[in-house]
Amino acid sequence: MEIGLFAVLFCAFVLAFTVLAYGLAAAFGVSNHDGVFADPVLDIFFGFGIVAVTLPAVLLAVRWAGSRPSGTVSAVDGGLRWAWLFDCARWAAAAISVVLVVGLLQDGWESARWPGWGTWAQFALIAVLVVPLQATAEEYLCRGWLLQVISSWTRLPWPAAVLTTALFVMLHDYTDPLVLADLAVFSFAMCWLTVRTGGLEAAIALHVANNATGMLVATTQGIPSLDQSGDYTVAQVLPGTVTTLAYAWWVDRRARSAAETRVVKSATG
Repeated sequence: MEIGLFAVLFCAFVLAFTVLAYGLAAAFGVSNHDGVFADPVLDIFFGFGIVAVTLPAVLLAVRWAGSRPSGTVSAVDGGLRWAWLFDCARWAAAAISVVLVVGLLQDGWESARWPGWGTWAQFALIAVLVVPLQATAEEYLCRGWLLQVISSWTRLPWPAAVLTTALFVMLHDYTDPLVLADLAVFSFAMCWLTVRTGGLEAAIALHVANNATGMLVATTQGIPSLDQSGDYTVAQVLPGTVTTLAYAWWVDRRARSAAETRVVKSATG
């Protein structure tokens, strides 16, 4: 029932957002060819926004057809644990900073490719306002709702983790096998963290930090694109993979430490 309603809601939200995007394009005289807007800002907005609409579709499907509060998709407590989310966010920011620094050391930074403050600011708004919703939507879909639904069928979370990881990889258009492997490691690690910590906070924090910060930095070197084709080297991919695993290990350790502290405090009154 939830899956059927989700499909209906998702199609409705996609249609509404598409009408909005094409309406904006018409209002500002932006042409479209084969689904690509001539204005790169609008094209990026549409590309990330069309994924973000998954979030309300998931939450409403659970609320209306699942006979349970939508907050149960977020965490075992029935809603996002904001203090824990912000704690994870600072470690996610540190982790992604390491990846970005390594990338800058490898590729350098060319001032000649700077697009100008006006262009950068437009993409920065998308990175701050839209990209976090896109990343969060993917977490609610793959590591939240579907992980829970499939786990209820299999009675174990790990078959669900494998299936949702396969879906997560397929949702991206990368063709390089190294990047596909990195996506699989990321997804399974976030599934593991979600199960271990009892919620999506850790996964959301790293996903948002990766996507939003990545866009902010990438835009300093020219106009970003939604095209995900191309070949990558081990040196370009491996830092992100290692950082994902290190982040998962560290956050899980912090979660266990916090849980033990709560037990001790409860026992001592």
